[in-house]
Amino acid sequence: MSKKIPALFLPFLTALLLVLSYPKFDQGWLAWLALAPLSFYLLKTKTAKGAAAGGLAAGGLFYLGILYWIYPTMRAGGVNAAVSALGLVLLSFILSAEFVLISVYGFYLKRTGTKAWPYLFALGWFLLEYGKVYLSLKAVWFPWFMLGYTQWAYTPLIQIASVTGVYGLSAAVCFTGALGAALLASPVPARKKIIGFLPAVLVFCGIWLFGRAELKKAEAAVPFRSFKAALLQPSIDLYAKWDEAEAGNIRAVIEGLAAGAKGADLVIWPENALPGWIEEPRYSAWLKSPVFRGPAGSIVGSVSRGDGRHVAAFLLDEKGEIAASYNKRQLVPFGEYVPLRGLLGRYITPVAALGEFLPGAPDQGLMAFGDFKIGAAVCYESVFPYLFSGDTRAGADVFVNITNDGWYLDTAAPYQHFIVNIFRAVENRRTVVRAANNGISGVIDPWGRVPAKTSLNERTALVVQAPVYAARAFFPLYGQWFARAALLIVSAFLLALLFI
Repeated sequence: MSKKIPALFLPFLTALLLVLSYPKFDQGWLAWLALAPLSFYLLKTKTAKGAAAGGLAAGGLFYLGILYWIYPTMRAGGVNAAVSALGLVLLSFILSAEFVLISVYGFYLKRTGTKAWPYLFALGWFLLEYGKVYLSLKAVWFPWFMLGYTQWAYTPLIQIASVTGVYGLSAAVCFTGALGAALLASPVPARKKIIGFLPAVLVFCGIWLFGRAELKKAEAAVPFRSFKAALLQPSIDLYAKWDEAEAGNIRAVIEGLAAGAKGADLVIWPENALPGWIEEPRYSAWLKSPVFRGPAGSIVGSVSRGDGRHVAAFLLDEKGEIAASYNKRQLVPFGEYVPLRGLLGRYITPVAALGEFLPGAPDQGLMAFGDFKIGAAVCYESVFPYLFSGDTRAGADVFVNITNDGWYLDTAAPYQHFIVNIFRAVENRRTVVRAANNGISGVIDPWGRVPAKTSLNERTALVVQAPVYAARAFFPLYGQWFARAALLIVSAFLLALLFI
């Protein structure tokens, strides 16, 4: 193997295959091969520094590819080109620390031999993804990418997420590429290499057959009830959102969409739908006006300063009175708050036009609506599985995700953001209903199927039937045991390496 080709080509090839697996390219089948080039590189490289460099190259290039939308987002917000480009590059290479970490781990893991290497590497990937999500509880991270998300379009394959979460599917995809690389790096004859790949085939087929069986059960499953939801997608320009001169136009658009929501049981407005604070008398009075009154309840997204500055969702009864509320728990770093405020606050202000917000309490009551309970998630919160699994354990029967994806313009980001909700639905076997201002609204059933959705930035009121099921998935109740088992196995092998 040439000294130049691995450093220049193999990590780049992994990055390219992963980018093509993600929306808008949507070639998810490539992900099953994507980790093979980087794995081969790690098995052949001579030093830990070389492994780290390969991880940095793969991770940096990959994140540049899927987060490219950060540049036009910043430019649309008035940031100059140089700073916008620098922001994209810095974030991409900071997030590439994930790839650096797993690559260095893979390098030292070679001491176990190539037979055990793919299995342990896949378990390490499981822990990497699991850990980076929970890292956000104590530190600033952006867990936007999961390897399993690449499989969003293959409904049978994603059913395994109801048992292991997205992490298990990620580990399976990683294992296939890692095993292929280990066999290529091995000096055994070609026939033995083909036979040696059988475990990956069995893993894939097992996941597929499990998914087919689950989907067959889904055909016989009967919801204990369903409700008619009207999803308002007003498609208000993000940068006109807080312009007082546009407030009248925004109200007119929402009133027009509400007129098309007649007959719905629940009208769902997107994140920050009101062009002001919900406590302002003019907006609280507007919500009680005849145009919105009727038999339907509503979930309205709005900023709130009732008990602090929050991004919130409010459940309103048929008279427009607030029946329940939810404050966003996981805020967007630099968008809605400034991390390390004591250090960075004097230099950086949040991107949000209304300034900095406070996070909601970790444990908040669910919204009771009729004979079922609603778990709320606002925008970015959909990338945190533990928020959904926690609410499922608390008794959530259905989830409502409200968002405003206007930041992302017409890029791949709204599609990337939508597909994570598919995994939250499958993980919890709960219907997810999503209303976006600018973005994609729709309903996702507990098996990750999307019977109805809007086009990107379409202005419409989408009326859908949302089924409510009573069954519970394995993952929210017991999924943490997979992470504990993986940690135990990986720790045992790493400890053993000290004596090799």
